[in-house]
Amino acid sequence: MALPFLPAEHIEPGFRAMIDTLPDDVDDRLLTLVAYVNDTWITSGLWPTSSWSAYKSSVRTNNDVEGWHNRLNRQTRNGKLDLYQLAGVLYQEAQYVDIQAVLVGENRLRRLQRRAYKKVQGRLHDYWRQYAAGEITSSLLLRRCSHCIAPKL
Repeated sequence: MALPFLPAEHIEPGFRAMIDTLPDDVDDRLLTLVAYVNDTWITSGLWPTSSWSAYKSSVRTNNDVEGWHNRLNRQTRNGKLDLYQLAGVLYQEAQYVDIQAVLVGENRLRRLQRRAYKKVQGRLHDYWRQYAAGEITSSLLLRRCSHCIAPKL
């Protein structure tokens, strides 16, 4: 489901529009999924749509997290530290994050992005520009984003 690619304020109306297009004889498993998405993501106070909307956000992959995790593993000898040693490493990591935030804010630090991800990101931003300009509908935006992120096999 590509709902996170809509602006946060358009997610619930987009979800409702998708539900309205479901046929009357829809499989019960799909209705169960729709109820889950509605209860957990759309109407939940725990996860407001603004917290999971990816509209105009950079594509993130597991590689972003894996790189950080590998570096942390190296610093902690693959988790072979006691709690007090781990606390010190995590404190140093927190200081590093503050420095990174400042550098990113000053445009002095950029993330490396593979060519394939840059291409996907460029296409997404083009779709978002078209959507913001009113050139495409939310339905078409969702369809294009879903094909961009998970192309047909």
